[in-house]
Amino acid sequence: MISLPVTEISQVGAARRRALHEAEGLDLPTEARERLALVVTEAGTNLVRHARGGEILLILRGRGQSAGIDIIALDEGPGLANVEAAMTDGYSTAAAGERGIGGGLGAISRLSESFDIYTDARGTSVVVTIGKLHQDSDGPMESAGLIVPKPNFDQGGDAFCLRHEADRTLIMLMDVLGHGPAAASEADKAIAAFAQTAGASLEETEQEVSTALRGGRGAAALFVELPHAAGRLRAMGLGNVRGEIAAIEGPRFGIPSMPGIVGAAAKPPRVTEHDWSSQAVLLLSTDGLRGGDRAPEPPSLFFRDPMTIAASIYKRRRRGTDDCGVVVARART
Repeated sequence: MISLPVTEISQVGAARRRALHEAEGLDLPTEARERLALVVTEAGTNLVRHARGGEILLILRGRGQSAGIDIIALDEGPGLANVEAAMTDGYSTAAAGERGIGGGLGAISRLSESFDIYTDARGTSVVVTIGKLHQDSDGPMESAGLIVPKPNFDQGGDAFCLRHEADRTLIMLMDVLGHGPAAASEADKAIAAFAQTAGASLEETEQEVSTALRGGRGAAALFVELPHAAGRLRAMGLGNVRGEIAAIEGPRFGIPSMPGIVGAAAKPPRVTEHDWSSQAVLLLSTDGLRGGDRAPEPPSLFFRDPMTIAASIYKRRRRGTDDCGVVVARART
């Protein structure tokens, strides 16, 4: 994950050059690189001309014909009054000399393999993919995770893993103590341990990860087992990774964690069970983000793609002083 501030016009070119540099490293096809340059330029120009607090995130995947880059453009307002009009070619509220080069959001959409947008008075999130799409379109669950290191760091200790099995999905969100490469190395150990537990129970998965981190920095983590049909969600956690079950139009319920440190706890955390419906949305976040109790996200956000939900929650809740991790999952409709 690469985070690029875009708050003034010179940063638009810097973001484009960084995106192209990363695309070259992935061996992204030339035609896709050309579209990438246009999308980043247009998205960055929009952030500078029409918004405040602009940021572009780049998520890199695969190589060659399997390479893909997600471009996420985020801001802190004022939002778009009319998304349909903003998607029209040539639409702009900027003066003629201040407009971008690609015709606005409509051009971004046409140039991309996928496009989603969410906007309200607190800001706009635009999420697009150039190259290979990330997610299968026919699985029972749809999910997305977003990890952004602490400002001025390229790596961090927040990490997530997902494992789709026949009748359930297992998810881990972890926050290793500290920041930077040393924390990232510990997080990699947890990811490797999680990957080796295919078919294992929730409890066995937690135990394998805890064993892998024994003697290290320690971490907070939340492990969740989601059924692929309405039923009971099972979870176990240590430390301050936050879990929420949100109804699209209804109350939210927290998933408790026990005090303690993964890799240093004398006994495993207890398992809790919670009602899970086909309309529910699972939200997991590390303590680099504030809780959503005081200013919960509007129900309209939860109709968007999971990555758009995750990106919007990150932008709204981030503290700006720590690594940030957020995971969103729900049943596919």
